[in-house]
Amino acid sequence: MLIQEDYFKNIFNAVHEGILMLDENMRVLSANRSFFNIFKVDTANTIGSLLYDLGNKQWDIPSLRLLFEDILSKKTTVTNFEIEHNFESIGLRVMLLNARKIREKKNDQPIILLAIEDITERKRLEDMLTEAERKRHEERLRKSEEFTTNILESVDEGFIVIDLEYRVIAANRAYLNSIGKPLEDVIGKHCYELSHNVDKPCCEEGTADCPVTLTFKTGEHYSSFHTHYDKTGVPVYVETKSYPMKDKSGKVVSAIEIINDITEKRKLEDQLRHAQKMEAVGTLAGGIAHDFNNILNVIIGYGTMVLDRIGDDQLSKEQMNEVLTAADRAAALTKRLLVFSRKQVVEVKPVNINELILGLQKMLGRIIRESIEIKLNLTDRPLMVQADAGQIEQVLMNLASNAKDAMPEGGRLTIGTGLQKLDDEYVAAYGYGKPGKYALITIADTGQGMDAETQKKIFEPFFTTKGIGEGTGLGLAISYGIIKQHDGYIKVYSEPGQGTLFKIYLPLIEESAAMGKKTEATVPVTGGSETILVAEDDASVRELSRIVLESYGYNVITAEDGEDAITKFMENRKNISLVLLDMIMPKKNGKEVGETIRKTNPRAKILFASGYTMDIIKTRELTEAGFDFIHKPVLPRDLLKMVREMLDK
Repeated sequence: MLIQEDYFKNIFNAVHEGILMLDENMRVLSANRSFFNIFKVDTANTIGSLLYDLGNKQWDIPSLRLLFEDILSKKTTVTNFEIEHNFESIGLRVMLLNARKIREKKNDQPIILLAIEDITERKRLEDMLTEAERKRHEERLRKSEEFTTNILESVDEGFIVIDLEYRVIAANRAYLNSIGKPLEDVIGKHCYELSHNVDKPCCEEGTADCPVTLTFKTGEHYSSFHTHYDKTGVPVYVETKSYPMKDKSGKVVSAIEIINDITEKRKLEDQLRHAQKMEAVGTLAGGIAHDFNNILNVIIGYGTMVLDRIGDDQLSKEQMNEVLTAADRAAALTKRLLVFSRKQVVEVKPVNINELILGLQKMLGRIIRESIEIKLNLTDRPLMVQADAGQIEQVLMNLASNAKDAMPEGGRLTIGTGLQKLDDEYVAAYGYGKPGKYALITIADTGQGMDAETQKKIFEPFFTTKGIGEGTGLGLAISYGIIKQHDGYIKVYSEPGQGTLFKIYLPLIEESAAMGKKTEATVPVTGGSETILVAEDDASVRELSRIVLESYGYNVITAEDGEDAITKFMENRKNISLVLLDMIMPKKNGKEVGETIRKTNPRAKILFASGYTMDIIKTRELTEAGFDFIHKPVLPRDLLKMVREMLDK
């Protein structure tokens, strides 16, 4: 028996955990060596002492008492019960308890075996790991929030979060910039106060399609278009989109509103629509001018032939001259329409700028209102330039129209001309130009003027200071392009309230070049006996062309459309010396007919005639293909002259 007790005692002391043997009152009956080593207590203060008094500090009595009562009454084993105790010798310790009732004493009193493991260090390491994990989680969360914030701050759209009371609880930089307020002046404010300048929610102000309101009601995504106000109080047109934010139960707790300023986009769309309308009007004007030119061609053609046959009847000559003068004015009017519609064929030739402006004076008078005085200040000497008169007229009309808009209350428009010599010093001083002599055109108004920033942009396409629907923003851009194509320069000088001055420089040509053209026009008209195919869909013009050509000895074959022209050419190709084609014909247009003829006979001579080109045939294409062109309305002598020149090539 003694041997067994010694054996048990050796095992009892060899265990690394602290072990106590307790009676039913929690008094220590025995303790192993590890207990004393771990908790630094002596035998005198341990054996016979209550468990709760160990270490001179009370343990967590209620929890321990419940633990041991459970063991004693139910004969159960309690394991891994964690408890803290503050020992006077070693301080606060965290212990893991395992308790078991092992046997009865002779007087039937139970004995509890209590194993105590000091897990203070393990708990510390676990807490360190937990803290490290918590910090890692917080860092991940911070980076995620920072990433999200960076995204929201980098987008151009305004972004706000609105609670159920329509108060802003978050906003990004783009939104703050758009309304010109710092974040502290936005958070907590009603969204409708900031964007609409009202004191009631949008839904109460008659805006039934407010996306945020609809999102709150239905929990769905919505978008719509509204008028908001920017930081200067100016109304801007925005597209707003709202998205619901819900809690775990699916209830909407707030809404995300994304606000995109589409004012400029809408303005460009309106400008595009306006430009399309103007293009439609231009197409209509071009079509009218084309048909009218055919009528004028007949009037001028027959009128000229009648005038040549009148003889000595002076009164009849004067009356017919009046008819032809009126026809010339009508032809000039159609040319203006073609300039407006931008369908005028480019015709570069010597032009006297003074005569051009004088011829345009009446047209300008119709553009400018009566409250504006038009004053011409033209130089006495002729200013000859190589230019397309129609395009230069278009530039002057654009500038005159802009001047009118700048003088809504009336004023004075002054158009002047002069000779300007640009030398190296001038070019160096003003930063533009090429040395030489130029015709100078000045257009000055007494209107509102422009600031420096506006002057920098006026030649940009689609830039306009006019309201929506009042201008395309293309007039000055087109004018700039026309002047550049003529190797010229256009400059603007203006100050707010001081009016505006435009200066146009066009290279001068020698007067002898222009005189050569005039001398050339006096060459007598001669005829011939060649065969000419005339393809023209207008019966009156076709008949006139036949009469004019036959009267000078030519043989004429006529065709009424494109297919008829090809058929007639194939039937008579050995005899036909020249083909006169109208550009715009039914079934096949002039270009298609010309290409077909050239495939059959690459050396065929073709003369095109039309009032305008549209986009079917470009002058450059005609020139590169060896085609020649004559404009309607055309005088009989000019037609005969052109025909003879081509036949003699």
